[in-house]
Amino acid sequence: MTPSVVRHEKRRRWAVAAAAAVVLVSAPSVVAALAPAGAAADPARLRALVLDSAGRPYQGYAESTGSLALPELPNLGSVTALFSMKTPMRAWYAGPDRYRVDILGTAGEHDVYRLPDGEYTWDYGDNTLTELIGEPAVRLPRAGDLLPPELARRILRAAGNDRVSALPGRNVAGVAASGLRLVPADPDTTIGQVDVWADPATGVAVRVELTARGQRAPIFVTEFRELAQTTPVVEAPRPALGSGFTVASAPDVASVLGAMGEVPLPAKLAGRPVTSPGFGGIEGAALYGNGLASFAVIAVPRTVAAAAGDAAGKAGGTQVKLAAGTVVQLSITPLSLAIVRSAVSRRSYLLAGTVTPDVLKSVADELSRLRRSGR
Repeated sequence: MTPSVVRHEKRRRWAVAAAAAVVLVSAPSVVAALAPAGAAADPARLRALVLDSAGRPYQGYAESTGSLALPELPNLGSVTALFSMKTPMRAWYAGPDRYRVDILGTAGEHDVYRLPDGEYTWDYGDNTLTELIGEPAVRLPRAGDLLPPELARRILRAAGNDRVSALPGRNVAGVAASGLRLVPADPDTTIGQVDVWADPATGVAVRVELTARGQRAPIFVTEFRELAQTTPVVEAPRPALGSGFTVASAPDVASVLGAMGEVPLPAKLAGRPVTSPGFGGIEGAALYGNGLASFAVIAVPRTVAAAAGDAAGKAGGTQVKLAAGTVVQLSITPLSLAIVRSAVSRRSYLLAGTVTPDVLKSVADELSRLRRSGR
């Protein structure tokens, strides 16, 4: 065989190998592109199915991706990370009182178990099993809350009076899903639209997109990459030999931020009624507003307010002088933050919500003028 023939054969073999590699790499995307999308469904019926899906079992792998450049607020680093980066999760959901969610990260794995007799966390990095005691009224958000079925139910329940319209279907994790779009009616919310795709037979949501008002691309997306709608076996964790075991109180928003008790808050702020007074059992913490135009008010120690104000300032926040105090405001669409210092009551407040900065400024002005009696 001549050298030219040998070279030709080598080139042919490499061409065949390269073609095979291209086919292998592109096969999943080709299959996904050819997979059938869901048919358009009545949006009101689909919303009702999603809201009624809490008893539907599933297991699979999901990813949530957020693009909010949130500052490092005191004691909230793990929470802000959920909305600022990609969070890989594997879930086994048998029902509202029996599920397991594993958060998979480069730093290690962190698992949450919910069982009828209690809740546990397992930290592979620390090699520690923790039993959580108590049921906080308003706990901190965690990765499992961002799974498509959970997030879809929370949003649709909160915005029950907002209109929905049909979206074209799409195939997500092998599910021919139907879609709906929710557009909040309140002009003061910073949420422009919420898109949900769900199984039209079971109501299990498979993808959720949140888009801020005035923007075209979503700022938060969560979707399944693998999904089986079968009932998983979820049992209590069995720690390995030599692992640690602790018992701790389930953390809530008020305790983590050091919310101050016996700080009366008004029944209405910026014209919006209080919807959850004294959440977490703390008088100095409350939720105001309805639907997707809500905000939280928490009376915090001055040290917490100072740390939050510094973090907000480094992230681009601005300080504004009020008639009876100051406020540091930071807007990271769609989230608005404010740290208020009152010269009248000598108290500090942390405000956060999906409302416009103008709404929070009005709230800050009212809080700065409150006397220690709450009037």
